[in-house]
Amino acid sequence: MLAGGLIWLATACGQPEAYSTLDAELNDQGVAQMGRYEYEDAHATFAAVVDSAPTWLDVQVNLAIATLNRQREGDESLALGTLEGVLKIEPRHQRALYTSGLIHLYLGRTEQAIPLFRAVAVADPNDAYTAYFLGQSLLQAGAHVEASQWLLQAVRLDPYLRSAYWAAAQALRRTERADAASRLIEDYQRFEPNPAAKLAGFSYKRMGPKAEATATPAPPKSSPQVPIGALFTEPQNLDSRDWSTATLTTVDLNGDIRPDLVVSTNQGTTIFQGVPTGNFTSIDAHPIMEQIGAPLWGDIDNDGLVDVAFCSPTGSRFWRQATSSRWDPVGLNIDEPCTAGALFDSDHDGDLDLLVTGPNGNLLLSNNRDGTFRSLAEDIGIRGRGGKQILATDLDADRDLDLIILGTNDRHDIWRNDRTWRYEAVPALADLGNSAITALSVADVDADGYNEIYALRKTNRLEVWQYDGSTWHHETVVTPSQSTRAWDEMAFNDFNGDGHPDLLISGPTGFDVFDLAGGAFLFSRDIEVASAIAVTLDVRLGPAVVVAGKTGLHVWHPGPGRHPFLTLIPTGKSEAEQMRSNASGIGTRIKVRSGGRWSIVDSLDSHSGPGQSLSPISVGLAGEDTANFVALEWSDGVSQTESGLSTDELHTLAEVQRQLASCPVVFAWDGSSYQFISDVLGVGGLGFLAKPGVYVPPRPFERYLMDSDQLRARNGRYLIKLTEPMEEAAYLDAATIQVYDLPDDWSLALDERMGAGDPVVTGRAITYRRSTLPSRVTNQQGDDVTSLVSYRDTHAPDPGAIDRRFVGLLAENQVLTVEFEEPIDTTGAVLLADGWLEYGYSQTVFAAWQAGKRYQAPSLEAKDRSGNWHPLLQEFGYPAGMPKQMAIPLTNLPLGTNAIRLSSNMEIYWDRLQIVWEERLEDTSPITIQPITARIAKIGFPKRTTGAQRLPHYDYKDRSPYWDTKFQAGFYTSLGEATELIEKVDGALAIIGGGEEIHLEFPAVAPVQPGHRRYFVLDFRGYAKDMDLYTQHGETIRPMPNGNKLDPPALARRNRLHERYNVRFQAGL
Repeated sequence: MLAGGLIWLATACGQPEAYSTLDAELNDQGVAQMGRYEYEDAHATFAAVVDSAPTWLDVQVNLAIATLNRQREGDESLALGTLEGVLKIEPRHQRALYTSGLIHLYLGRTEQAIPLFRAVAVADPNDAYTAYFLGQSLLQAGAHVEASQWLLQAVRLDPYLRSAYWAAAQALRRTERADAASRLIEDYQRFEPNPAAKLAGFSYKRMGPKAEATATPAPPKSSPQVPIGALFTEPQNLDSRDWSTATLTTVDLNGDIRPDLVVSTNQGTTIFQGVPTGNFTSIDAHPIMEQIGAPLWGDIDNDGLVDVAFCSPTGSRFWRQATSSRWDPVGLNIDEPCTAGALFDSDHDGDLDLLVTGPNGNLLLSNNRDGTFRSLAEDIGIRGRGGKQILATDLDADRDLDLIILGTNDRHDIWRNDRTWRYEAVPALADLGNSAITALSVADVDADGYNEIYALRKTNRLEVWQYDGSTWHHETVVTPSQSTRAWDEMAFNDFNGDGHPDLLISGPTGFDVFDLAGGAFLFSRDIEVASAIAVTLDVRLGPAVVVAGKTGLHVWHPGPGRHPFLTLIPTGKSEAEQMRSNASGIGTRIKVRSGGRWSIVDSLDSHSGPGQSLSPISVGLAGEDTANFVALEWSDGVSQTESGLSTDELHTLAEVQRQLASCPVVFAWDGSSYQFISDVLGVGGLGFLAKPGVYVPPRPFERYLMDSDQLRARNGRYLIKLTEPMEEAAYLDAATIQVYDLPDDWSLALDERMGAGDPVVTGRAITYRRSTLPSRVTNQQGDDVTSLVSYRDTHAPDPGAIDRRFVGLLAENQVLTVEFEEPIDTTGAVLLADGWLEYGYSQTVFAAWQAGKRYQAPSLEAKDRSGNWHPLLQEFGYPAGMPKQMAIPLTNLPLGTNAIRLSSNMEIYWDRLQIVWEERLEDTSPITIQPITARIAKIGFPKRTTGAQRLPHYDYKDRSPYWDTKFQAGFYTSLGEATELIEKVDGALAIIGGGEEIHLEFPAVAPVQPGHRRYFVLDFRGYAKDMDLYTQHGETIRPMPNGNKLDPPALARRNRLHERYNVRFQAGL
């Protein structure tokens, strides 16, 4: 009842709930803030409503949910207290019971969680999330049979809840039902790319509807009808010449954010420039107008200016746009006849490669990013028979681009990309490979995450091949009886704005727009057609159609019978100095959420003609003016989410250049707060690519030296946090602290570094009393940089020009010549170096390899007394990541050496260089401290800032609860207590992902004695693995490292511990 501005409701027990319209509006504001991951703001908003309307129980639950998600220390207890208050008033309040169960499970208290979830399951037997989390609780408690029953129930209740498939499979395996488990894993993999598929976990929007903040009830919103009116206006005659042999493409040639129209024939190229009114005007002169053939548009050199490759009967030619008024031919001339081509990032290394086909076969030209290309088709087995159309698309939703070459003799080549220049045939599409086909295109019409292949048969039948994750299905869409037109070209665009791709199909006698979702023709026009393409001239109204034919060039502008469109331009180009995706954004996968619907498109030109356009992407929002959010997956596999994008403007979306992977980051309690220390376990990187087929062996330990002022006791304990603020997983086997108390005149170092070569890294303690700084240090230009390497102050010499093509690689070697006043005493000499480096990725290692470059770790030379230089250590290693100290023993120094020389092409920042002389100190055995507590927690993402010289810093106090990072599919350690997993080196691993931490507590030792100085050595045993496209097994937690090195009893113990603790399934975003 509404009276006097108050709304009166009643709980199930008859208790009145009163709140004002202002309270309702504020509550809805808090719900919106939660949806934007603004948990602190939402907490404040809900708290204000609770104060104003203390009897409104649902808003108290909202407050508890906001409290839980903001992730401050102690928030779990605060949230539980709020929920306990609700349950005292209303013991059957389902959301309060459910969220209480989640918190207990989050804290590892399965005994308390299980009865709460059981109570909700009785009250609401149709809630899949309740069944799932009850099953997870039982799985963690070791009740595998009952756990499997509830997890299978979750699958039945919601077939799109992917987490339930994987968890149920694990439960079934533990009950000896391996075959049933395998079928569930197959189903899990089949649903993986579907945006409608859901994951359950301990993060907002993954905990289930009952753990989401609820808005004030409102009437449901109906889907609007398509506006009344014509789909197109009457055609505009743009040019009256005969274009019956033309190829049409569209591109923004001059960077004015308006599409231009390019009409190409074997006599030359004509350009119609876009003007502000949405029309075109012919231009009289342009450097490329004498070029013939079909143009393929893209930014080949990633400089922000579009370039072009022409495909013609006389061969293929590249033209580079040097400035807005100058185009230069690239020194690449291919004389083989070309019938069709495509520009795309075939190896996902951040640039555009060229694939062309013709009567002599296929040519794949790999971009070296320096104006040169490598011809690879013959070497990698895709020379093929040649053809008349190239289709680059992701056939199996595995994040890389596969190939279909439409042949001229009804035999077509279909290859699946296995990365690192490996392709293999797809037997499941053998019927497609031998079909009489005129043209092909792809689209994800049903938005299930898998592209469908649409084919125009020579019999004028439109057919489709659909993949469900395991099997390809083939059926007819349009039969000859539905149209008498002989189609020969096709492309996908949404024309009416309903969010579903429509099919633009054309032939010599006209063109049609077919609504695949509705199974009907939306528009048909009889006209002589050589080529027809879609061109977005109005960002809100969506694409027009441009037709070239015998009677001229004609434009059909958008009509009023459309919903508004969201128009996007994805680009890998950003303000960052180095990129990981191509500047044109070609190959970006885009998922748009609007009004409860999904639309999936990509930035690969879907037109079946021989050329390739580069144009904005238009997605209808079915009556909405703003998309809920847009999720992009760039060609390098990186995910990014944008929100608040409206239909009123053109949106250029640049890839956010982020540190997606490095190593787990350490924070330590220094007496007042948790301070960033450095990263660790980069030396234990799993699956890091060295070169195709070769991976860097991981070293499963890293020791980090800390000064005494970096670690102070709190309530009698040392507190260390091992966190993952990036898109990777950390596997921790054990952690200890070693405490060294040395006399004041002695110092400590560690034999630590990323060991790229000999000598082998041991991690042992190095004690010394003597040290010397260089008297003079010069760089490769001869500049004196002595002062920059004499102090550990995070100011290092400039390493030199960066190779902008590859992350962490220099254009030329950095060379530091380090001189000393006196010849170096060779007994016990050790080079100590403080510094940091910009890490490359597996992908950039591959990119450099295929361009003929290699990341070369530092090497060391020594100058003898005669002034001759001698190689001493070849690629010995470097500081393993963020700021830290490395050591390298200087054995075999030539007599009289008074200078050494460091050289490397890696982007390393040498902060301090010195030589120390190792001496044995008696009674230096450290005190080794074992952890007394290890807790797994979700803490969000500490804010990263990058200073001068790429110096990283993380702020634990400033944490974001959400970031666009994915989880590798698999089981992570349950939240809460996990000390048993890391108390000794036994192969049993605590596993965390992005936004999570392992909180470690160690008992403090007695204060250091006078006359001594204390050092702490953090000893971590474990591994890390990122999700780079070229990292081996980068998309899954498995295989587990070191399993083959454990004896049967140790392996059995590890498996037992994993079955108990590692039962928290996560995957994807």
